[in-house]
Amino acid sequence: MTSRAHLGKAYHHGDLRAALLCSARTLLEEQGIAALGLRAITRHAGVSQTAAIPHFGNLTGLLSALATVGYEDLADALTPALPQGAHAAGTAYVRFAIRNPGLFTLMFRSDAIDRKEPDLAAASARTSAMLTQLIGSLEGPLLSQTRAGIRAALWGKVHGLAVLAVDGLLEPLLTFDGEEMSLDELIADALQ
Repeated sequence: MTSRAHLGKAYHHGDLRAALLCSARTLLEEQGIAALGLRAITRHAGVSQTAAIPHFGNLTGLLSALATVGYEDLADALTPALPQGAHAAGTAYVRFAIRNPGLFTLMFRSDAIDRKEPDLAAASARTSAMLTQLIGSLEGPLLSQTRAGIRAALWGKVHGLAVLAVDGLLEPLLTFDGEEMSLDELIADALQ
């Protein structure tokens, strides 16, 4: 069954919201953020453009809901890694970006989403709280810095690696000057 046929079937069973989010995510990963117009998303889902309005209000509402899904998925990816420490959480973060490049990019595009939307704010805060909890568990020389400074520095390093990966620029760093390095090794070096 094609994804479009499946989405149409989901809609006829009363799950239009999920069908629209699925269509938006598919278009996002296949064609990028520029392809995410309300008309393109509803056409992909097999419904009229106005069908999305009761569920999301407008395109920003739909993209904010999709970003919310992204933060929830990121939190789910981080949950098993947190007890293993910063290195495992950093690796999970970058791997999430690699597996979901379009979604990851959308999550951090304030021009496309409404960060004040309550569900998005809550999902983003959940992920942030997980990272804050991880920073609170660190010991050693990093403790001489403020917690906010540690959090910003570590997140900046890992997020930067994730952005490089999404943009296709991480691979050259893993094979620099004939020396091959794994993603795990690169993250371990970045977090020192």
